[in-house]
Amino acid sequence: MTAATPDEDKPISITGNLSASEAAQLLTRLDKGARAAWQSTHEVLWLSPDYEARFQAANEVDGVFHHVLRETPESGMRRPGETVEGFARRAGSAAKLADARQAGAGAAAQLITRQADAGMDAAATGRTQGDIATGLLADADTEEVQAFAQEFGDTTGVLGRDLRDLERERDHDRGMAPGTPHPDPFLAERGWHVCSHGLYTRRTGPERQAPPEPELEAG
Repeated sequence: MTAATPDEDKPISITGNLSASEAAQLLTRLDKGARAAWQSTHEVLWLSPDYEARFQAANEVDGVFHHVLRETPESGMRRPGETVEGFARRAGSAAKLADARQAGAGAAAQLITRQADAGMDAAATGRTQGDIATGLLADADTEEVQAFAQEFGDTTGVLGRDLRDLERERDHDRGMAPGTPHPDPFLAERGWHVCSHGLYTRRTGPERQAPPEPELEAG
């Protein structure tokens, strides 16, 4: 006889790759399916051919249901003693909140990207997004809307800081920080520098004059 491998000794996991919401949905369907299968078994004569077939089917569905029923608390998805209905409600609510947070983060990222592509500077983008987030939170009247607004605001803060850092790095790499003198010494001597818009401009005021050349003494 061939010895069983370690993988063959491991119990089969039905919900191992499922989220809590998906496991709750599966458990709910299995519960309903097992009840319906047993009800179908009781509708025919005992020990008749139809009874045997229906009993076998009901027993198989019921076995899978109880397997998942035991597995979900072991994996931490379902709380010990929690009913199938309670698990489904809790997992469904958590899934809705997760979807709302994901939608809030996506909306913030999309709006910041559009504003940046349109040429809006990072400071203005941050103020606009901050105002939107504040308004969303003020009007939030459900947990889902609150989750959306909170994630929108959090994502705005993170992406806004990233955008400002990128602008500073870009300006530093290009030598374009405001006040940076023109790289041409002749122009820099005459007041040409980088303004706040990233362009070279000349300071207003009199030009600096070159010192007079020394006079040669008569021989």
